[in-house]
Formats: sequence, structure tokens, C-alpha cells
Amino acid sequence: MKFDAYIQKSKENCANIHGLKPEEIPFLKVSLATEQLEARKRQFEPIRVIIQQFMKKILAYTSETPTLVVATDGEGYVLDIHGDKKINEIVEGLGITKGVRFAEKDVGTNSVSLALTYGEPVQLIGNDHYHHFFEEMACFSAPFSYGDAKGTISLMTTKEYASHFYLGLLSSAVDTIEREMKVQLQNERFHLMNQVLMGATPLGIVMTNQFGEIQEMNESAERITGLLESELKGKNIRVIPELEFLIWQVLEDKRKLENKEVIFLQSEKACLLDVTPLFDRLNQFIGVFAQFRDMQSYYDLQKRVIQSEKLSAIGKLGAGFAHEIRNPLTSIIGLTQLMDELPHEKQREYRQIILSELERMRHLVDQFVMLGKAQASQRKPENLEKLIQDTVCLMKSYARVHQVNLHYQTAISDPNVSIDASQIKQVLINFIKNAIEAQPDGGNVQISLHPDTTSMTVKIIDEGPGMSQQIVDQLGTPFISTKEDGLGMGLAISLDLIKAHDGTYTIHSKESGGTTVEFTLPV
Repeated sequence: MKFDAYIQKSKENCANIHGLKPEEIPFLKVSLATEQLEARKRQFEPIRVIIQQFMKKILAYTSETPTLVVATDGEGYVLDIHGDKKINEIVEGLGITKGVRFAEKDVGTNSVSLALTYGEPVQLIGNDHYHHFFEEMACFSAPFSYGDAKGTISLMTTKEYASHFYLGLLSSAVDTIEREMKVQLQNERFHLMNQVLMGATPLGIVMTNQFGEIQEMNESAERITGLLESELKGKNIRVIPELEFLIWQVLEDKRKLENKEVIFLQSEKACLLDVTPLFDRLNQFIGVFAQFRDMQSYYDLQKRVIQSEKLSAIGKLGAGFAHEIRNPLTSIIGLTQLMDELPHEKQREYRQIILSELERMRHLVDQFVMLGKAQASQRKPENLEKLIQDTVCLMKSYARVHQVNLHYQTAISDPNVSIDASQIKQVLINFIKNAIEAQPDGGNVQISLHPDTTSMTVKIIDEGPGMSQQIVDQLGTPFISTKEDGLGMGLAISLDLIKAHDGTYTIHSKESGGTTVEFTLPV
């Protein structure tokens, strides 16, 4: 057996190198001062705690036999001792205490030194020991490793109780300890990563168990919600009313939600929320992970960009608007001058024409003034068909300047949709303006409204030169534009506004000519 070769080699070392005599009583030398021993113990935290638990279990399994269990480090220094009173006399005779070292040069052939030298479990029974003092003893040692740290767990009993079972017991204990330590190390790394990620991210994070009870909440979540984790941990998610409905939806459906807009009343912050269901390795549902991005700065910037776009549109529409006002004014002035010379019935007819022209002018002025106003975002049921009609009316003068004809058609008259009318009007203005400017030599723009049972779709089709698929794929990216002086912000904002209304959009274009933009809003 390989044990025999290890033992024979060690006994030769004891006689020829260390000069030990078999008949002498060996004694362990105390080598470590108290502070040195404590320093070595700290190197083995937290594995020492696990080893101590297993040492106590081993003693429990062998309670009917005289047993000593010892844990050493990789140099053979004793870090922990656990034993029963039956073996105390032998322990005291050898001087086995914490801080002493099992070294071959001091105590001859011993299982601790052999296990550390050869890196595998070793047993010494009776005459396997070098010194006669150990002829009635049986010693078993199994090495373990913990990162860069190494050591042994050893068991000593009397020869009459010797059994291969003890070596198997120690080997099994060491395997379990190493597995436990790997799990603990992995958990520590995950915990550290979790702390770093949870602490460093600007995203608010809230985690609940499968019952909706809050388990984790990071500092960003505290800042955004205006609430403290210490006050909410363990409580039901209903204590954060802004998240309650959406998180319970995922708890019940176990399906992910993305980009849901929430506004936290306490901090007055607008956020986009994602909620993801969590499953363990057995695919058992264990809770949800919610993260929310503070979008307030973005929304503030978006409002300023929208206002800037409106002012830019006012500037571009100004020339056509003046033309639209001048035409009815000319008619009104001419008719007024003729009124005194006409019979009474003809005057009444002219008065109706004048009132009609003045009403058209008032409507144009109202639309123009409303375009420049900054309005608070507010969704309510709106007549989408009328909103499109008003926008088309506003844009006709701009289209006429560019020699473009606007054509609008719809199959319904009262399509109410819950929208922010100001925002959707801005979307329409941007899309129609882009369609007009895509036709520098004049042409036509078709605008249509298509109802569905659950949605309304608006289509805007131009007759411009079209775009390649590569350019279409880049549309909506800020600072990407097909216009020489364009920044691409108008389209980017428009697409964001559609998504904010839970809508969808598509852009189709052919290089041979023509582009179709359509967007759909839920009813």
C-alpha cells in the first residue's frame, strides 16, 4: 500500500535525519506566541467556524470512544482542539495545545505531517508510528484547502477502536467543508457585487419575494421615492403605492413589464419602470426585481426641445401664415368698400362672407398662438380626427409656400383617444413638415386616419425621393438627419412622445420614391 511507503520513508527520516529514538516519549514544542496564533486563526476565518461545527459533529458520532479532533494549518500548527475526557491524559502527556506544531522532527512519524506532505488522507495505527509511545494509538488525518490556505483535520483514538471508517468520515467531512466554503465564497462575491452594483447604480432598485414583501431597496430607490429601506423592509409593496399595481401584475402574471411610466408623488420624480419576475435554479418563482430610471431631467429637456421645435415651426410657418391672413384681409377690405353701394340684400350676403373670412382668420390665429404656448402634459379623451384637421389647416400655408398639396381623409368623425393633444399635435406637425420638406419641387402629402377596435392609426405619405434602408434604420437618433441643416431632434422627440403614449410607429421608404410614416395609438 502507498501508506506503507509514506510511513517507511518518514521512519527513515526520523532515524537518519532527525536523530530520534523510538523508545523516547515525544513532546510537541510550543512555537507560536498568543498574538501569532490569533493572526493564523484570522487567516482561516470564516472556514474555522465551519471546521469547528464539523469537529463537534465528529465527536458526537464517536461519543462512545475516546476521541481527540484537531485542526491545523498548512504548516502543522494546531488552531483548534476538541476532545473528550477519556483521552485527556494522552493529550496532556504529548503537550497537544493550541499553537504547537506537529513536525516530524519533534514527534516522529505522524499523520498530520504525512497528510500535508502528500496531500491526501493518511492513517497510522499502532506500530505505524515511529515512537513506541503511540503503539496503542490510531491517528487519522485529511488535508483541506481554502483558497491559498491549507490545513488538516485529524482524529486520534486508541488502537482498539481503530477503523477505516474514521478515515472515510474525515475525508467526507473535508469534502463537505470545501464545498461549503466554495458556496460561501461564491455567496460573498455575489453579496459584494450586489452591494457594489446596488450602491453604484443611479437606477432605483426594489426587490420583493413571491408574496410582495420588500426584501431589498437601494439608495437610489430611497432618493427617488423619498422613502427609507429601514422603514419598508419586510413590508408589503403596497407601502409604495406608485409601484403596487405594476409589481402585483408581475407577481400574478409572472411576465416582464418594461418602460412603464410612474410618477412618485413624494419626490415628484417621473420614472420609467421595468419589472422582472425572478426564478430559482429549479424554475420556482421567488419574487420580482423592479428597477426605475429617473427621467425627470430628460423630460424637462424634452419639454424645452419641444418648445424650441415649436418656436422653430412658428418661424418657418410665419411667411405662409402672413399670406393666409393677407388673402382674407384683402377680400374683407374690398367687400367693405363696396358695401355702401350695394342693395340691402347684397350687403347681407357680403356680411356673411366677411364673417366667414374673419372666423377663418380667428381659427388660424388661435392655432398659431396655441402652437407657441408651453402646456402642461395632461392626457384626456380627445377627438383625434379634429386634432388632425386643425393641424392640417395650420400646415396648409407652409405646404402652399413649398408648392405641396395636403390631402386628408378619414372614415370616422368622432374617434376619441386618451392623449395629450399638445404632444400629439407636435408629432403631427413634425411628420407633416418633414413630408413637405422632402419634396423641394412640390408634390402631394396624403394624410389618413384608420380606426381599429383597439387602436387608431395615422398615415402620412409623401412623394419625395425616398431613403435607403440604412438611413431609415438610423432615423430617430438625435443628430442624425437627412436635411443639411437638421439635427434630427424633432423626429427623435416625436418618436419618444408616441412611445410615451404606449403607441407604435413604422417608417417605410423606397429609394425609387415615396416615404410612409404611420403611428398607432391605443384607444
